[in-house]
Amino acid sequence: MNLFYPSHDIALAHGVRHFNPPAAALRLQEDLAYLHEIWNQPFLRGETSMPLPWGWDWDTREHIHRKYGIRLRDLPTDEDLEIIRNLSSRKSSITCIEKLREKLLDQSCTMPQYLDTEDKLWDFITTKDAAGIPFVLKTPWSSSGRGLLVSFARTSNGLVVNNSRTLMMKQALGTINKMGGIMGEEWIACKEQDFAILFYASDKDVRFIGYSLFDNDNSSVGTTYRQGFLLSNDKIVERLSVPNEILADLANAYEEILTDMLHPLFGKSWHLGYLGIDMLTYRKKLDDVGNTLVEGAKQSLEIHPCIELNLRCTMGIVCRLWYEQHKSEGIFRISPMQYNRHFKAEFLPTT
Repeated sequence: MNLFYPSHDIALAHGVRHFNPPAAALRLQEDLAYLHEIWNQPFLRGETSMPLPWGWDWDTREHIHRKYGIRLRDLPTDEDLEIIRNLSSRKSSITCIEKLREKLLDQSCTMPQYLDTEDKLWDFITTKDAAGIPFVLKTPWSSSGRGLLVSFARTSNGLVVNNSRTLMMKQALGTINKMGGIMGEEWIACKEQDFAILFYASDKDVRFIGYSLFDNDNSSVGTTYRQGFLLSNDKIVERLSVPNEILADLANAYEEILTDMLHPLFGKSWHLGYLGIDMLTYRKKLDDVGNTLVEGAKQSLEIHPCIELNLRCTMGIVCRLWYEQHKSEGIFRISPMQYNRHFKAEFLPTT
């Protein structure tokens, strides 16, 4: 156990005081433990007595209490951790989008659904199938794109149905019985770029700190983090091809939304710390297999304003802070070392 705890989301999912991560997660945790130095500079310089973990959970609280000698009364209570667990659920994306629509009326992305009964699940699946709309089911808590059930496979002919609905129902019902529900979302096939808006939650409010730009893998689903870009905020805005004022409006609105959502966690002797909201840009005028809906129509670039809320540090925050500390452009990658099953993280300069 250390301040970099990539099993944080899985530990929250189990909701237990002591969680034993899978072997691969333990190797990742040990191999990349030094990354915490990037987001813990104030602690390392002696400017604060409280180290900041990857995310707050029961295992992390115990680790900080034992290793750093910090009193339990100065750390998150069980009630605090339960609030963090609930807000870390993918269900929070619904709250974020609803609140965002109240502030920015032009937000028209498809709303995800929280399915907590067999009837709701079956209705969601059959409705999307009848309309020919690809979809994905997501467990409320997971990490690195895990816990997904997709309704399709990506082929040279586009997206085709590949998943037995009987098997999908069985797996999804298992998640509902275990975790209380499952998320149902339409699949965005015309994605352009993954990115995130990043924040810091202090003891009284949430402040915008910048953007992150990243790529996921190239598999049929493409939800596992592959690499992040070490760039200034201005360069990221330029690459997104989105007007700066639109992103600024999103950041300002989310400062208010998140400050309101996280209000029960303020005024403590500990801080929640870094968090981010994953988003993406996509082409609205394309259908689900990449065909132009209206020949000659301009393909509108849209923003999905909340794929999920990460109530913890992220690799995007690592990239943002590393760039601010070094002012050097490049790429950040995490790769498995095939010969010994360990992992390495590299900050590679742009060539």
